[in-house]
Amino acid sequence: MGKLGTKYLFFTLFVTFACGSMQGWAQGQQGFDTEHWLYGKVVLVNGDSLQGAVIYHPAEDVVQIASEDGAINSFSAVNVSYFMISGVYNGKPQVFRSLPWNRGSLESDFRVPVFFEQINQGELVLMKRYVGVTGTKADQQYATASLQTTYFPHFATEGNKFQEVLYMLLPDGEIVQLRKPRKDLLKLCGVHTGKIKQYAKSMRLDYNSSKDLLSIIDYYNTL
Repeated sequence: MGKLGTKYLFFTLFVTFACGSMQGWAQGQQGFDTEHWLYGKVVLVNGDSLQGAVIYHPAEDVVQIASEDGAINSFSAVNVSYFMISGVYNGKPQVFRSLPWNRGSLESDFRVPVFFEQINQGELVLMKRYVGVTGTKADQQYATASLQTTYFPHFATEGNKFQEVLYMLLPDGEIVQLRKPRKDLLKLCGVHTGKIKQYAKSMRLDYNSSKDLLSIIDYYNTL
């Protein structure tokens, strides 16, 4: 429960953050390109918290935040605990956590902090990273075409398009890439595998749809 409690800790900040004075911020930030800079919050590993206009660079794992005086600070994942951008999902914040990851290597335990978008909460946590379509074939190998997203304007893409790649965060902190969503998810369901199959079938859910996959995972987390 301690690990799970840590996983949920920052969710208690959602309501306060999402209900903050976005209108007042927007009125004071007329010089910013609001199409690409949205109101957000960055929490550093040392506990410091910054609020202002935020833009995310997924290719570099860098987030930038502009303060009220116009100063822009850039932070890599190694310096950030998490950051959130307000109102992205029908009023709910989009949340990115910095987590140690070996980039999927089966031959190395060396981990470096990178940003993952956290989609839900529970025993199994669905996570996303964003891969440039113009990257190498190896990078794109598991960026399934059916998962292509409507890319957020506050992603600094420099003209590149991105695809989402899905991962699962396990209770022990392990990060598993969902290369084949149905097969990989069912491996994690243990004694509940039968219930998950039945639920997905009865609800006509597609494991290759990120929206449907989230519904399946959320159902698992209720068992």
